Amino acid sequence: MEAAQVSVKGQILIPKRIREKCGIKPGSKVLLLESKEGLLIKPAPDNPIEAACGFIQGDFSLTGDLIQEHGTEAHLLHSRSRKATRRRI
Repeated sequence: MEAAQVSVKGQILIPKRIREKCGIKPGSKVLLLESKEGLLIKPAPDNPIEAACGFIQGDFSLTGDLIQEHGTEAHLLHSRSRKATRRRI
């Protein structure tokens, strides 16, 4: 564990050894994550969308869920339109 001092502007200096190990270069972005234990500083991914792919674990299909929901909505709309047609007759 290493310590860093916070400047008047709220800046800290990440020790060179840690910057090199984590691939943090001048201009790099980092993520600041708050937890009960304190503050975690992580290098931000170059492509956040790509980094988020696969973060939800489990056996499910979002596409399948959307298709099923669309089918349910289509069935409801069809049922309502048939009832409205019967009332007009």
